[in-house]
Amino acid sequence: MSAHAAPSLPDHPALAGIRERLRQQFVLHRRGAPFWAAYQGLQLEVMREHPRDQLQLCNAMADMAEALGAVEHAQLLDAHTGCTPH
Repeated sequence: MSAHAAPSLPDHPALAGIRERLRQQFVLHRRGAPFWAAYQGLQLEVMREHPRDQLQLCNAMADMAEALGAVEHAQLLDAHTGCTPH
């Protein structure tokens, strides 16, 4: 985690549906490439729909991936890192 990572927004309304969809993908694919492709697609969806909260929402999704067990330690982003490239 970055020392200056942006805090996540775990209760943001955009995350309610994302959390469940991400969980479903993890159940289907575990840590495989299809899970990460779905993760990136969901991340892009969130970024488009909520441009003001991109960084915090990306960090919240990283926290979700960690909670699911997709990664051991989520790497949170700071203002200089940005989210998934297009």
